Amino acid sequence: FNSRIACGVLSGCLIAGCFAGCGKLDGTQIVATVDGEEVTLGLASYILRDQQAQISSYYQMFAQSYGIDVGDMWGEETEDGKTYAESTKEGVMDTIKTLYVMKDHAADYDVTITDEEQEAIDSAAKAFMEANDEKTLEELAVSESDIVLYLQLMTYRQKMHDPMVADVDQEVSDEEANQTRISLVTVSTEDGEDDDGNAVPLTDEEKAEKKELAEKVLEKIKASDNIAEADIDAIVDEVDDSIQSTTPAFTTAPSESNTLEQAVMDAALKLKDGEVADKIIEGEKGYYVVRLDKMYDEEATQNKIKSIISEREQELYDSILEEWENAADMSIQESVWKKVTLSDAKSFVYKTADATE
Repeated sequence: FNSRIACGVLSGCLIAGCFAGCGKLDGTQIVATVDGEEVTLGLASYILRDQQAQISSYYQMFAQSYGIDVGDMWGEETEDGKTYAESTKEGVMDTIKTLYVMKDHAADYDVTITDEEQEAIDSAAKAFMEANDEKTLEELAVSESDIVLYLQLMTYRQKMHDPMVADVDQEVSDEEANQTRISLVTVSTEDGEDDDGNAVPLTDEEKAEKKELAEKVLEKIKASDNIAEADIDAIVDEVDDSIQSTTPAFTTAPSESNTLEQAVMDAALKLKDGEVADKIIEGEKGYYVVRLDKMYDEEATQNKIKSIISEREQELYDSILEEWENAADMSIQESVWKKVTLSDAKSFVYKTADATE
């Protein structure tokens, strides 16, 4: 906890720039209540600015990578017709509700904050206040007690997860988990596009050419001294480097998560380890060359088991949290919350750590 949570949450420390000069915020004002428990504007402001700094950092990295100008991202409208700023502020209030209800239910699972954890929280909060100048703290409208409370709430959330999902069934059947690994060469026959983005189906002649490419790959694999060890990627590159070569795994149980065509799976299950299907498999989306690498892939199966258990845990966790949130009463003082604006005119970023530290 000491190194991962208290230090991890606040290690960056915020720094504000491009001040809009909209007046000083009073962080002691009550911006919301959750089941009668008051939430200060300072706490909500900090959570919002933390989100702003993270999102802005991501978008700037995205813009630099693709050489584009994201413009005033906070003023852009989302699919529901709200601006990104409005949606983000709503999300912060949802986060606050979640944090408070988890703290309120901590006693149900005998979850508490230890003296050692509280000491780490106090130390981190103090370090945060010292690391930011007065002007930044004024813009955040945050106090040391707000940071302490934030870290307490985050600690409860982290510690609540495991006891909340402790009753999840850890048993996974072979039918659900067992994974079959194949090497798959795909020559796509999906529609192309014209200059206007309209779908253009392949002609019969084009499909015949695609099938011929797949047959060339199959012939080269069959001609290998050791089919089971043949380097399919290299063979594909010899024939046409636009052809796709992958090594997917799938479960033999019916599953919506399987992305492979049924014809491909059926062909693979008729083979023994190291064998390649004698003929090209014709599917709805392409022509396929299929080699069975492992009927039972132990590593992939263990990963699948972990994935299934994780999904069960997430479903239980979400359902419990949804029940708590639906039962909780939250009221927001919109007149107070609207004082905190979100735009490019007032930006917050994380300080860059000294490379020598």
